[in-house]
Amino acid sequence: MHNILEVRHLSAGFSARKSEVKAVDDVSLLVPEGKIVGIVGESGCGKSMTARAVMGLIRYPGRVISGSVLLDGRELVGMPEKEKRALRGSKMSMIFQEPMTSLNPVMKVGRQVEEAIRIHEKVSREEAAHRSVEILTSVGVPEAEKRCLCYPHQLSGGLRQRVMIAMAMILDPRLLIADEPTTALDVTVEAQILQLMRTLSSGGTGILLISHDLGVIAQVCDHVYVMYAGRIVESAETAELFDRPLHPYTRGLLNSVRSLRGGGDVLDTIPGVVPNLMRMPAGCGFSPRCLECREECVRDVPRLVDEGDGHLIRCFLYEGEAAE
Repeated sequence: MHNILEVRHLSAGFSARKSEVKAVDDVSLLVPEGKIVGIVGESGCGKSMTARAVMGLIRYPGRVISGSVLLDGRELVGMPEKEKRALRGSKMSMIFQEPMTSLNPVMKVGRQVEEAIRIHEKVSREEAAHRSVEILTSVGVPEAEKRCLCYPHQLSGGLRQRVMIAMAMILDPRLLIADEPTTALDVTVEAQILQLMRTLSSGGTGILLISHDLGVIAQVCDHVYVMYAGRIVESAETAELFDRPLHPYTRGLLNSVRSLRGGGDVLDTIPGVVPNLMRMPAGCGFSPRCLECREECVRDVPRLVDEGDGHLIRCFLYEGEAAE
């Protein structure tokens, strides 16, 4: 199967206090054609930073430190900004997490959706306006023609999110990165958006879905990457991951969701918080919070090993020996 996106050993971070802080550390992932791939993890684990590194949207003092990002076999790391700009929107698009800060506050939303078309295609203003109304209607915007004449501050958070989704999907990109796309949406509209993503993926688009909502991930994703403190700690097909979670962090995430663990009024919690990237522990990033921590976990960083059928895990419980 052809991989639309191939990320190999990607590291990205920021310069701070004469040192480099890695927010993304040696991340590798694949997004096959026509598949929906999920990234899940707590806030601060590096999910959005990974997406921005792929899109080439990290600005100083941040930068891509090393690694490779291939879009349909074309290397994006080191590509001139002018060439990347031509690919954004047409070949790869992103639904941003914060629609209020991502939309232009002084431009009507209809113009912003039209602009996404007219930059990449030679169409009339009338044709662009017609397609804008169609896509806004399809993502659940009521009275789309009237909403096109509104400024972002005149719309609710849910409507602004739908406008962002429309802008990202309107050109049927090869790669769609969706960063918490159903935030602020009610369950009915959420279902509509997820169905739109399925339709888009069935047409060949590869989708990278970033979410903290394990229910959404289980519902639509074909493959899942679990991320913690900038690293991939587990990766498997969706059914395999939910049926047989191996990493203590993955098990903790699943146990903290009532609908997934079944029964009971008291939810399990993961002790502690995500570590400060400027003060990362020497060994496994999860070791200060892990109830199964061993001596080698504090000392060394485990490797990502295959437990069979492509189920990858970064944990000494399964590696059997310290990483070199």
